[in-house]
Amino acid sequence: MDVGQFYAAVAGINFTLLGLWWVAVTERRQLREGGPRVRRMAYTVSLQFLIPGALSLLAQVAPNVPAFWRSAFALAGLLGALSILLLSPSVARENEMTRRGALLLRVVGIPLYLLIAVWALVPFDGLPLTALQIEGIMLALLVFLGAHTAWTVGLAAGPEPTQN
Repeated sequence: MDVGQFYAAVAGINFTLLGLWWVAVTERRQLREGGPRVRRMAYTVSLQFLIPGALSLLAQVAPNVPAFWRSAFALAGLLGALSILLLSPSVARENEMTRRGALLLRVVGIPLYLLIAVWALVPFDGLPLTALQIEGIMLALLVFLGAHTAWTVGLAAGPEPTQN
């Protein structure tokens, strides 16, 4: 598959998932009005779609100018890791489900974002895949992580209260 087509598909998938997550937040009152921890949790999930989506768009701007896309990937990798590091501790205190989601983000998300940053900063030669292809594999893993986190957080909010 052409790298440009891949990144276009990944961008579309991420922004679609981001939009669906925003609909879920809008529709589920517990996610929308649940207090600062729940709002941080919803924002953390949003970032898991927003960062890979933005990176996918930036990867298409100038794929033949490595300094451009490498800078974007390095910055996004560092920001992604930092956002999880700063937001996940308060999210983990909400309940057991969010604790699991926050743990997954810390154990898988932070290393993955840091790996994206390192891969962008340190060119590795002699591999059968290009650097953009390897970054694409890591972004695909972030899509999976984001979808799993959204599911976990969405379930953690609990059922909507019934109105009598």
